[in-house]
Amino acid sequence: MKYAFITGAAGGLAGACVEELIRRGGWTVFAADLNVEGLNELVAKTSSDVIPVELNIMSMDSCNAAADKIREYTDHLDCIVNAAGIHTMASLVEEDPVGIISKMIDINVMGMIRVNKALFDLVDNCKGRIINFSSECGRFQPQPFNTPYAITKYAVEAYTIGLRRELNFVDIPVIKIQPGSFKTGMHGQATAGYDKLISTTTHYKPVLSVLKPIMSIALNNPHDKKYLVETVMQAMHDVKPKVNYKSKNTWYLALIDPIPAKIIDAGYKLMVNVGWKFMNKK
Repeated sequence: MKYAFITGAAGGLAGACVEELIRRGGWTVFAADLNVEGLNELVAKTSSDVIPVELNIMSMDSCNAAADKIREYTDHLDCIVNAAGIHTMASLVEEDPVGIISKMIDINVMGMIRVNKALFDLVDNCKGRIINFSSECGRFQPQPFNTPYAITKYAVEAYTIGLRRELNFVDIPVIKIQPGSFKTGMHGQATAGYDKLISTTTHYKPVLSVLKPIMSIALNNPHDKKYLVETVMQAMHDVKPKVNYKSKNTWYLALIDPIPAKIIDAGYKLMVNVGWKFMNKK
């Protein structure tokens, strides 16, 4: 029997990963989340091989308590999957960027660091592996008003690379997953953040109005999470895992990313100016 610890398990994506591991068999999964009701629902529709763990990744004490609970069942973990995270869209100068970004860093970055620190000995005991969720937003240049999220994913990229190179000396693989746009709870968070921004902005009403249809292309056409679940399964089961797995990255972001930054900046401004004139044409 192998043992996995998955954060954000009450959410759609991580929960789907838990279900797929149970379907495949041979795994006991410690499903971790702050949403206890969601965890209980997950256990009810899977099996006794799913063990719910109440976890607040913003608390080191909570992460250490999770490690203690795991030790009641096993002395090792074959895999940690850090899938928990939040997303919002916001300005960097309006409203409260300091508070928004601080909270996102505490969850998306520091939460991952806390979990890996608390559970490291369990992974080390069997030379298991660690999987960190980054994003295509950590791969490509930041897009306007999505920068708070991109900041956290850039940090995850640096942390994961550094952790991989450090744990390489003790034969523990560290793997990075860069998902594109998928049907998860983060879509609702992104949409709510954008709607709030467009209703409160004092500087960017034309910009946000023009960019909203473009943003909606990704948000309204997300990929089915089954593709990302399969990517996670590959990262967990590959005998010689890759250092990085991409899953359904957005094609137009990949297309414009190599373009010099000043040209992209000018392109955004031109697009907004032309779009705003068109929207207000009588």
